[in-house]
Amino acid sequence: MSRAYAQVALPLPIRQTFTYLVPEELKDEVVVGSALLVPFGRRTMTGYAVQLSSRKSADAPDHLKEVTKVIDHGPLFPADLLKVTRWMADYYLCGWGEVLRAAMPHKAMRRRSPESSPDELPPFEGIEVEEVPRYELTPQQRKVLVPLSRALHEHRYLAAVLHGVTDSGKTAVYESLVAQALEQDRGAIVLVPEISITPQMISIFYSRFGSKVTLFHSRLKASERYARWRSVLAGDAMVVIGPRSAVLAPVANLGVIVVDEEHESSYKQSEPDPRYHARDVAVFRARECDAVCVLGSATPSAESYNNALEGKYLLLEMKDRISSSPITEINLVDMSREPKPWERTGGGTIFSRILEEAIEARLERGEQSLLFLNRRGFSPALTCRNCGHAEECTNCSVAMTYHRIEGHLRCHYCGSVRQPPLSCPDCGGEHLRYQGLGTQRVETALNERFPEACVLRMDSDSTRRRGSHGRLYRAFASGDGDILLGTQMVAKGFHFPRVTLVGVISADSELHFPDFRANERTFQLLTQVAGRAGRGDQRGEVIIQTFSEENPGISFAAEGDFAGFMSEELRSRRALSYPPYGRMVRVLLRGRKETDVLEKGREIVLSLRRVAPATVEVLGPAPAPLYRLNRWYRVHFFLRGRASATLRKCVEASQIMEFKRPGMMITVDIDAVDIL
Repeated sequence: MSRAYAQVALPLPIRQTFTYLVPEELKDEVVVGSALLVPFGRRTMTGYAVQLSSRKSADAPDHLKEVTKVIDHGPLFPADLLKVTRWMADYYLCGWGEVLRAAMPHKAMRRRSPESSPDELPPFEGIEVEEVPRYELTPQQRKVLVPLSRALHEHRYLAAVLHGVTDSGKTAVYESLVAQALEQDRGAIVLVPEISITPQMISIFYSRFGSKVTLFHSRLKASERYARWRSVLAGDAMVVIGPRSAVLAPVANLGVIVVDEEHESSYKQSEPDPRYHARDVAVFRARECDAVCVLGSATPSAESYNNALEGKYLLLEMKDRISSSPITEINLVDMSREPKPWERTGGGTIFSRILEEAIEARLERGEQSLLFLNRRGFSPALTCRNCGHAEECTNCSVAMTYHRIEGHLRCHYCGSVRQPPLSCPDCGGEHLRYQGLGTQRVETALNERFPEACVLRMDSDSTRRRGSHGRLYRAFASGDGDILLGTQMVAKGFHFPRVTLVGVISADSELHFPDFRANERTFQLLTQVAGRAGRGDQRGEVIIQTFSEENPGISFAAEGDFAGFMSEELRSRRALSYPPYGRMVRVLLRGRKETDVLEKGREIVLSLRRVAPATVEVLGPAPAPLYRLNRWYRVHFFLRGRASATLRKCVEASQIMEFKRPGMMITVDIDAVDIL
């Protein structure tokens, strides 16, 4: 009687698989892609069968443990997805099982038997789907569809950057391409950067494709995600929409992957492993499936745009808006030259005279305004006027933000809260002041200055409840609000035809981050939020308040000059060998004792330099910008070089991935985006 052996990937930070003996009674049930219960040490774990054989591998131990149970019938991972997850584990230096766990809700599976069926769910629980009218494609849209359609019908891999100005109709291009894929009985994945955008995208695609559309995102319960996973596996749902994790949906015969707003940093997973970039995974998966991958944005990332310039991706451009409204007028306001303000905060104004007058004019005409401030809460800092003391989080080296509605100080990193002091803890002085702006403070100022206006606020504080994004969107879209105030979640994707004014309260917030991408992110945010104005028949106006009007990210955004900005940005990146002209790996060391972290950081850098070739530069160690986070001291260092493979080999050769010490942790982030 022949024996059967399974190579099982476990959700552990271990870059190897484990061999298990398949019991005779389970031979017919265990297939490649199965989810299994297996013993590991003294516990039982969920693992995934990634290879089957009739012979035991040479490095397997003499006495093998047996598979305990098959959790579900049939493979949960199709062959192409297993290949993609294997590549992710190798590229991002993490365990294969960790990648598979990130894709699959294993906690829901462990409560099931192979005979159980997934829960029945409404198509989009918590989201109200609305009918969306369809329009004829414009000549511009039909033109960019030609090479995409040709590659799709030829079953040929193609990666394309779709650079379309805001309101140029990129979503209609996605929709048409997905329709063509479904006609060929091929599936599609549509990625969006934020859950807040999902209700609008769902409505567009569900109006066209009905029950073939399903939704993946992190706020789904494990049982819901499992049910949707099974519906995709069964072929009942062929179009998956969602944020970054949806790139790992088990869509069979995949024909199209769309990455909408591909420049967004939210596509990069920062915690925990795998620290993957969904855009790059989408391109790799499309290549493996001979599919078409569309990277769409009004402000493509420097990496994607440079790939298009070098011919690695196809560059498609849509330079005209589909609406017939006149060109939006953009005005920069130098806040340092503003007259004495009506509303003061820390010595500065909230609303410039021109912005206040513009809001008032929209209210009189029954038009809507959208105001953008990328900082939530009421005030970012509470300080003493006598001695300069600032209230900091006891767990993190950051100032606590005052939330007026809740009446407390909150750390936006560890979540700790406390009541604001009545006097200064250092000098005992009673002259405390709230400095800086948050969305709650601006909301209060709007209600005081425009008491007749209905102000809606959209930020992570106001959208905690399930379905709140959709409710706020529908309320404002139906005209129930006069002014929508929000953080970056209002800057992307929303289509409000009645919005004729966009006001940027402070354009400078992104510039203060210690990040080489600060100018790029500022340009992208301002361009995206400016694109919310004038999408109907009326002319739009954008007012950008700033203290840094000469900064390229601000000045080029005011001119609407993407090519000019990107030319200057790429030139400065090339001079410093920053991406896309070099690759970077960030290594972060965390520990409870400050002296131990600093000492060990120096040791690790020396070990990296010993194995690094001349083409690799090791930078650091240095305290991370967020030096103390949730009572962990943090030191980071970077490897920089031309080739990602060379950097990964250095990390592996230094053996820092095997580093273990009580009270200390080390993480490696390939192609790091977040350096805080």
